[in-house]
Amino acid sequence: MQKTVEQLVRESGPTGIAPERLMELLGGSMSRSTLNRTLATLMSQGFVAPIGRGPARRYVTLSPFSLADVDAFFQRPVSMRPLAPFREELLDPTPNIDPERARRCAQVQALANPMDRKYLSRFLVDYSWASGVLEGSSYSEIDTEALVVYGEREPDKPQEDAVLALNHKRAAEYLWTHRDLSVENICAMHALLTDDHGVAGLTTSDHFLPRQQRGVPRVYEDVNLANSAYLPPHRPGTTHAHDVLVRIVETAKLLAPVEAAVYLLTRIAYVQSFANGNKRTSRIAANLPLLAAGLVPSSFVDITKARYIRGMAAFYELGSMLVIEQAFIDGYVRSIMRSSNLPQALRGVGADVDGAAKQLGDFINSGNRPKTPAVARFIGPPPKADVGSSTADTKAARTSRNDLG
Repeated sequence: MQKTVEQLVRESGPTGIAPERLMELLGGSMSRSTLNRTLATLMSQGFVAPIGRGPARRYVTLSPFSLADVDAFFQRPVSMRPLAPFREELLDPTPNIDPERARRCAQVQALANPMDRKYLSRFLVDYSWASGVLEGSSYSEIDTEALVVYGEREPDKPQEDAVLALNHKRAAEYLWTHRDLSVENICAMHALLTDDHGVAGLTTSDHFLPRQQRGVPRVYEDVNLANSAYLPPHRPGTTHAHDVLVRIVETAKLLAPVEAAVYLLTRIAYVQSFANGNKRTSRIAANLPLLAAGLVPSSFVDITKARYIRGMAAFYELGSMLVIEQAFIDGYVRSIMRSSNLPQALRGVGADVDGAAKQLGDFINSGNRPKTPAVARFIGPPPKADVGSSTADTKAARTSRNDLG
């Protein structure tokens, strides 16, 4: 059977493969122009990356698995997938979002609005709604705005969904004023996210925890994930859950802001340091290095629940970042656009916002500058700082549009 371009690139290993060699291996089944288009598509989808320039250019894979591999794996029910015990090596900083893509995520923020109280008001709604949807909440964006801004609960929807939204709001407000990446801040936000407020009838909900478990890494509690073959670590009677959380935080501090965000998003959920609420905590913790560097936070708007769950499961069970990396990039582009002063061409009826988001995603994945002038305006100069969310250059570059401490 004829191998695909993606398979051939993956089999070439870390040294990559030149287009000329690909043409030889394809045996005349594809023209050079078709090969170029195929490679461009694979780059825009985040599957391959170019190295070198001109005649020396080669292409390397960015994942040991293709999207087809991941899809085929998850077509099998959980009972037929091999058990995936906790792997200590997945606490390392790699695999993670590709560093070049992470840098370009920080580069597409030239039109971002000032991070003032008006910005915060919109973020509270977007984040509370979008993160709630990923938890299965029935609250719409309008329901969430009515509750978060005006205190009006939707009477025909579950009370737990209202409390879930308000908890997200409180955690996001805490995030806004406590931007240091620390175990203490992560635990404080976890406590806010899992608070049942003493409401009768919420004690059986998976969204809330007893007071003694809020903001406290688990010691005796075992965690089992629904519809996943992953087995989180269980070291009863030890400080393991706390210790791995400390390790994750210390590792993230050494990474550039967007890399740290994706690392926190995946690793906090992976180790399941808390008895519940780990994915919620990982999503809000991912914003700590972004805000500390003056970058737009991710509201997780427009990331579908199915894609998010698939992406996290692929990391848990396969150690693959392929799906969650692209889900993060696509969602982050949307967060940036919702947080920006959009050019006139992207406002009003008929504006191709989806097309603009796709062009920005393609830029992040491949480095190809958008052809539409209005979309190209989102792209600023490359960020100065490469390492650490507290790097002075990054802070100085963003101070002018960051009004809230």
